[in-house]
Amino acid sequence: MSSNFYYKKVNTEKSILSGQQYCLMDFIRGLKIFFLILLTGSIIYVNYFFQSNPTLIKAIYSVVILLIGYILNIFIENIIKREIQETRERYSIRKAVSTVVSILTFGAIIGVWFQETTTLVVAFGLLSAGIAIALQDLLRNVAGGLIIFFTSPFRAGDRIQVDNDLGDVIDIKIFYTTLMEIREWVDGDQYSGRIFQIPNSFILNKTVKNYTKDFSFIWDEITIMLTYESNYKKARDMLKKIAHEISEPFEEKAKIELVSLGDKYLISQADVNENIFIKITDNWIDLRLRYVVDPRKRRLVRHAMSERILEELLPEKDIKIASATFEIVGFPPVKIER
Repeated sequence: MSSNFYYKKVNTEKSILSGQQYCLMDFIRGLKIFFLILLTGSIIYVNYFFQSNPTLIKAIYSVVILLIGYILNIFIENIIKREIQETRERYSIRKAVSTVVSILTFGAIIGVWFQETTTLVVAFGLLSAGIAIALQDLLRNVAGGLIIFFTSPFRAGDRIQVDNDLGDVIDIKIFYTTLMEIREWVDGDQYSGRIFQIPNSFILNKTVKNYTKDFSFIWDEITIMLTYESNYKKARDMLKKIAHEISEPFEEKAKIELVSLGDKYLISQADVNENIFIKITDNWIDLRLRYVVDPRKRRLVRHAMSERILEELLPEKDIKIASATFEIVGFPPVKIER
């Protein structure tokens, strides 16, 4: 009881301290603005009562520009704090805004002191180059975010793969795309529980594999190995029947989506019905059961089919599942002479 009270007290003191720190920071900012305004007024007062001096006027303009830039930076930071809740994104945007305002303020001051057109063009050219270099990663992320927004290579809810990263898109923002991870240490297309973010610049130079865009199904295969003594035709028919019973709901929807897909892309008509492909090897008959399935239900459907296959095939006397293992049955006689 006392320990809980202690923790509550500590947390309360921390929140009060944090509020006091924020009030102190706001007071210091207000004090800085007050001194800047006072300094500007003093310079204008001195310039008014004494003879005009071009250098002094430029200094006044420079101070005013600094004041405007400082107030603008504070104003935008307050908006960012109020509107953006995510810490990482808020930090990135604040740093970007602060850098841009500082560079623009510096460029405006250069324009005050160097009023010749040629000099201004060179100065602002260097300024633009400096912005591009300083914020190249941020600008690439923004460009990637705009490309994602306008071209829609994927949407929230799609399952995508970028390099070795695979997951469901749960959020798309101007800088990052957030995914719920699948696979990794999990054996199957199921969630691992980790949420990760990819900078949007990946859209510029990475291949995006979309599992659900325009066609929300994939083809999956199960391999069954039979011995050469087995009745493979009987096994083939049984496998097709099992696959049809389980995957029929996916097949009907997949046929409808394939028609729409053919109107948008130049593709050959694919067969979404279950099928068996037979391959002869040195040791067994290889049967590949191919069927269409929802990518989010692939593991569940594979489990259901595997269970049904074992229930149906194992009791059959004339069907025997092969194995890659081998057995040593004996050695030839050995004769040793002296």
